[in-house]
Amino acid sequence: MKLRISALAFLTVIGACSTDVELIAPGDPIPVVYCLLDPEDSIQYVRIGSTYSVYPGDTNFRPDQKEILVDQEMSVYLSIEYTDLSQKITFGYPVYNIQKDSGWFPSTVNQMYAIPCRIEPGARYSLYIHFPATNKIIHGETVSFDGMLSVVDPELVPGREATLLNSTDYYVRIHTVTYGPIFQSTMTFRYAELKNGIRKDKSLVLPQKFIYQYDPMVKYCEQRISGERFLIEVARAIQPEEKVRRIPLGLDFHVSLGGSDLALKIQAENNTQSFSILEVNSFDNAIGVFSCLTHARIFNVPLSRFTIDTLALGPQTRNLGFLTAAQIDSMNYETH
Repeated sequence: MKLRISALAFLTVIGACSTDVELIAPGDPIPVVYCLLDPEDSIQYVRIGSTYSVYPGDTNFRPDQKEILVDQEMSVYLSIEYTDLSQKITFGYPVYNIQKDSGWFPSTVNQMYAIPCRIEPGARYSLYIHFPATNKIIHGETVSFDGMLSVVDPELVPGREATLLNSTDYYVRIHTVTYGPIFQSTMTFRYAELKNGIRKDKSLVLPQKFIYQYDPMVKYCEQRISGERFLIEVARAIQPEEKVRRIPLGLDFHVSLGGSDLALKIQAENNTQSFSILEVNSFDNAIGVFSCLTHARIFNVPLSRFTIDTLALGPQTRNLGFLTAAQIDSMNYETH
């Protein structure tokens, strides 16, 4: 459901319930809210939970599932604010079929709201969570990307291959996006194992460091992937095994672009001098993150013959049973 009302009318509706909007009382559990707007999606998701007590020194402590529930009726809505002071508000609805990550709590306490809304570029958004019974409001603001994520490299071009050697690095590049200063790529090395005529496809996930780019005048943002580090990580992660032969299949890339508020939060969490990761917070009357996040995926980037031969013959990986490019050719093996 979408409503179009002016800012004045919106404030009048909210104010009609009561002349006072209460803050979260001291001592109460603090709501925890995560909302990452994705311009590539037509539905935006809000996760809502609550803080819980942790007993120092008790390594076996497992909080009760009810401790993270916000056991109140709530109204969740997203507002875009235009330069003429008008607003467009979209209300969310609870969803129960979102698969969660593994952890202490099952999906039954994973409170999620879906907001059917396309994100407009370079716009100011507000997220509201209203608790009618207590007239408490959680509020956060962020600015959406002023453009879409566009990957420059790796671009799948016929004949182009990826080369990672001790002396050769590989670069992932995207076009810079205003209000999207944090960028990360994850490279997945896919390979096949052959033993006794049985093939098993396997993969090695290699996440890269965060890259920050705040200068809007820079045309490209790039991440260097060390060829030497790639070979070292392969040697560390894959164990030699008798009678096992391995065939490199290619590379997949997962590229992520985050908003300004997400960049601040991640920088705070990575700052060892910071007193608390809660010093950076997107909300009034809650803790959490309200920002933007989008992804691009590139599959089946072929490896060059130089890289294949280095995996087979190089000092770091020659004991892992990788076949050379010539050996793979002689098998008439389809690599993709």
